[in-house]
Amino acid sequence: MLQKWGSIAKIGYIDNIPAGMIQFRPLPEENVVRIDCIYVHNKPHWRKGMGKNLLFSLIEDMKKPQKWFGNQPAKALIVWTFPGHSEGQLPAKDFFVIYGFKQVAEIPSLLFYPLKECFIYQPVKKELPQYTPQPEDKGKVLIFCGPNKCPAAYPHFLKRMERYIREIDEKIPINYIDISKEPDMAKRRNVDYGDCIVNRKLIGAFVLDKQGFQNEVKNALSG
Repeated sequence: MLQKWGSIAKIGYIDNIPAGMIQFRPLPEENVVRIDCIYVHNKPHWRKGMGKNLLFSLIEDMKKPQKWFGNQPAKALIVWTFPGHSEGQLPAKDFFVIYGFKQVAEIPSLLFYPLKECFIYQPVKKELPQYTPQPEDKGKVLIFCGPNKCPAAYPHFLKRMERYIREIDEKIPINYIDISKEPDMAKRRNVDYGDCIVNRKLIGAFVLDKQGFQNEVKNALSG
């Protein structure tokens, strides 16, 4: 990410200690900047304005000319939100809506913040590959990992998948597949980072929706 785009994150400090971060990347084909992660780690730092200050700092930066867009400002910031939050935290969607983000058409989890007057973001439609089950995946779990756009993803999402699956089945083999080292494993199945296959079934529910995730796992194991 750093080699491709240069600086793509901001870190917020409290008493000289790193307390929060916002990570982002340009989408040059759309002239927008996507927020990949905004995160304040320690509970004592929640609701102190750290996330707000990081977000506003990014907004001000993206109003200025950017090399990614031919020395033009970004047209908007966009963010995909997800369900689930810890007690005492604002849900991600509520946080962004409070500070001026708007829902994109009929996609509840996709929000945008216009930086160009009257700009309305419409995502570029991409045909998603269809999952291709493999016979050798029967009776096991595959969790696809590797370099990704969010540093919190492995400890907070992927390991949580493992924990929730273990609550249902203590013995089923769980294998982590690093797509940077075994790209063919992902390519043959048409999956990507963060995907979870259980007994040849691709789990669609997001892991922070524990009930939905575990229901899909149970259904996959019973098949």
